[in-house]
Amino acid sequence: MHIDTTLKQVIERANDMESRLAWQEDWLERLDDAVIKQNATIERLERLCNLMAQRLGEQRDSLESLQSDSAQERPPHY
Repeated sequence: MHIDTTLKQVIERANDMESRLAWQEDWLERLDDAVIKQNATIERLERLCNLMAQRLGEQRDSLESLQSDSAQERPPHY
């Protein structure tokens, strides 16, 4: 009788461990998917930020060029 009780406890513990392992594997897959999505988002945002910085630099250069051109022109009263 004692052996049956011990065997049942061992089986219950094994079942419990299998259940926990399955839950942890599922959770790990979800976390992995979340990290992959976040990485893709970060890469997209980095590309966008670089593009915006490039365009901002182009705008600054264009504005500086216009300002230097207008500074070199003679005023109309000359």
